[in-house]
Amino acid sequence: MSLAVRVIPCLDVAGGRVVKGLNFVDLRDAGDPVEAAVRYEAEGADELCFLDIAASHEERGTLVALVSRVAEALAIPFTVGGGVRSVEDAGALLAAGADRITVNTAAIADPSLVTRLAERFGAQCVVVAVDGKKVAGGTGGGPRFVASTHGGRRLTELEVPAWVAEVTARGAGEILLTSMDADGTQAGFDLPMLRAARAATTVPIVASGGAGKVEHFPPAVLEAGADAVLAASVFHDRVFTVGAVKRALAAAGVPVRPAVPPGLEALVTDAAGLVPVVIRDERTGDALTLAWANAEALALTAETGFTHLYSRSRKALWKKGESSGHVQRVVRISVDCDRDAVLYDVLPEGPACHTGRRTCFTAVPGLPFAAPGAAPTGPAAAAPAPRLDLEPLFEIVAERQAHPQPGSYTNRLLAEGLARCAQKVGEEGVEVALAAVTGDEKALAGEVADLLFHVVVLMAARGLDPSAVQRELEERRGVRRAPKGEP
Repeated sequence: MSLAVRVIPCLDVAGGRVVKGLNFVDLRDAGDPVEAAVRYEAEGADELCFLDIAASHEERGTLVALVSRVAEALAIPFTVGGGVRSVEDAGALLAAGADRITVNTAAIADPSLVTRLAERFGAQCVVVAVDGKKVAGGTGGGPRFVASTHGGRRLTELEVPAWVAEVTARGAGEILLTSMDADGTQAGFDLPMLRAARAATTVPIVASGGAGKVEHFPPAVLEAGADAVLAASVFHDRVFTVGAVKRALAAAGVPVRPAVPPGLEALVTDAAGLVPVVIRDERTGDALTLAWANAEALALTAETGFTHLYSRSRKALWKKGESSGHVQRVVRISVDCDRDAVLYDVLPEGPACHTGRRTCFTAVPGLPFAAPGAAPTGPAAAAPAPRLDLEPLFEIVAERQAHPQPGSYTNRLLAEGLARCAQKVGEEGVEVALAAVTGDEKALAGEVADLLFHVVVLMAARGLDPSAVQRELEERRGVRRAPKGEP
């Protein structure tokens, strides 16, 4: 076992899209490779593996352009395979940004290819993919494992242990071992095949095929000797996350690298590994509570989009609202400039305080913050000005856009196109200006409401996410905000 066991999402690619099937057939579209890769990196993946599963069968090369796109988007290593038939094919992929390449079909056809690749690029760049299948005829009447080619479509007479031993001797730096019988079944890794391969080589083995529960991962490492674990559909379909797998491995005593979300590395914590978390209502800007989080709570918050914290009294991880139903959907995580505090901006469902109050904070009356005689009077002293909540409007327009309704004015505007939506915003802007100088307060409020509605529709038509406007506003406030420590 290597020092830290790696967790690797695999993206099977065909036609430039991520696909997934059962036993290498009945493929279905599972999304854009680059988008999936970025998500996996954010979830804490140690590296990624891209396999063009149709390349060998269709006798064409792997998509170099896709590799370039992925390399531009990722900071973690990634391996690419499928259709690599020569040193030149491998060189093109490595030059495009891949960290390693895998060979299978071409290596079985010409085992010397493994040696040539290792001599040209180094063993660390050469991964031999072994797609194994159980067949009859093993010792004592049991099964034996043979290697296959062309994306699992053709069986060979090469027995998996013997083939693993040969490619190791020829310079392979790693074995990607996939069980064709287990692939896509989500019934667990093929531990007997893994053990057989482990006994035949000293190079790292990546276990692939069959993962369906987080409980399936520790045995592949502890019982069968895998150095890395790989899965596809359970990550694509969000059955569980990379972070969940790492937590299961760590709980079983397997060393793993923490799945720390990007931007939350190297926080300043206390002796117990905790950092204070301020939770703020996204809609009103009010502080709701102050709590604590460890690395696991931060990772779960980033993965799930809901507030997770650490209870110092119970010494346990907890999800806000897990028992009460008063969950908090996190829309943004911010870090203090000293990296010793974290801020969650949330959309709360129900009260934040255990007492049933909306916020844990209560204003302390009577404190002399102003000089005698200078206390604010009138409306300014009564209460903070109410905030305009556009969230329901955004939700309604998004719902109409996703599910058009007959007779809907919103849907008619969207159907007429971006130019018409823009024209309406211009018209409503003029109406607001006229109402401001000629109308009463109610008339102005009505025209402003019309303008805001049409702006939201325009944003939907243009595909502009509200968060982009929010970020722009925050950046503008940040320009005017005094540096920390200054008045």
